[in-house]
Amino acid sequence: MKKLSILFVAFFIISISLKAQEEVGTYYNNYFKEEFTIEASQKNNKISDIYIEVSAKKSSQSFINIGGDDLETFKASLIALRDKYLSWVKIAKDNNVTEMNKEFDIKFPSVTVAWVGSKWWFDFNRKISMRFLILESGKMVAVWAPKVTASSNEYIDETIYFTFECEDDFNNLLDKLNSQVMLDKLQNRQNKEDLFQ
Repeated sequence: MKKLSILFVAFFIISISLKAQEEVGTYYNNYFKEEFTIEASQKNNKISDIYIEVSAKKSSQSFINIGGDDLETFKASLIALRDKYLSWVKIAKDNNVTEMNKEFDIKFPSVTVAWVGSKWWFDFNRKISMRFLILESGKMVAVWAPKVTASSNEYIDETIYFTFECEDDFNNLLDKLNSQVMLDKLQNRQNKEDLFQ
């Protein structure tokens, strides 16, 4: 019963924070040829949560949620992933490798995955485990494509795709994950709203 109560409180807190988040930027992904949103929320003049939109198999919207305290670690992991990905692409091209499915040995902080079905669903404490794939088309990608299951209902699931096809995909996202720029956008909106009391 205690575990269920804790899960309910965590779900409630995340639900409230999802409503409080605001768009702070977008990033373009070459693999999907699509623009995705980045949303954030603040608490006590600090970024409390970052929501990076990703592609999903069934849902109209899905996000990877990173706690504000984990942002710099997440960015460092993403930079390490970018550098390793570019190295492996060069090795594959130089050696005419046409098939590969290998896990990157890069650790990311735990994330929450959120997606929209009939309502918002969450899968908490997920570990990002990126893989290097050479697709039949010859494209080389870094991808995390887990099947996630709603913490509150084991029968609700989704597959998300966090995918990078080139250096620009990494840099497009990294450039937008500046905590001060995100915080300034959130506070600027709040200051304008405060004018109309």
